[in-house]
Amino acid sequence: MKFLNQKDSNFSIEITPLIDIVFLLVIFFVVTSKVGDSQFLNLDLPKTESFQYNTVQTSNEIMIYEDGSIYINENYFNINDLNDIEDAIFRLENAGESLILSAHSNSLHVWVITIMDILNKYGFNEVQIRTIER
Repeated sequence: MKFLNQKDSNFSIEITPLIDIVFLLVIFFVVTSKVGDSQFLNLDLPKTESFQYNTVQTSNEIMIYEDGSIYINENYFNINDLNDIEDAIFRLENAGESLILSAHSNSLHVWVITIMDILNKYGFNEVQIRTIER
């Protein structure tokens, strides 16, 4: 039986791989952590002079205001009355011309998307979206 001597029993731990793993973990947590409360980007969109803005002459216009009131060709509806809104959109003339969908800048996006879904359901493919400023 062979016993270990004190001279042969020098036990050591290599810490080089440990340091590498610690640095990899630090890099992982830095990359995946949030750097503040805002996750939105402020973009300055480019402006072009070649874009032609064509104003449409149409008899169909839907306006959505911030208080949930909707005007379809100057007829008042509340956003909570989706059945009445859907009936009014069904009765609109869809002769292939564009429809103007105007939304107040503080109106909820879900309202605009709901109206757009109803318009798509009844075959309104040409919809111009405009924002009503304050």
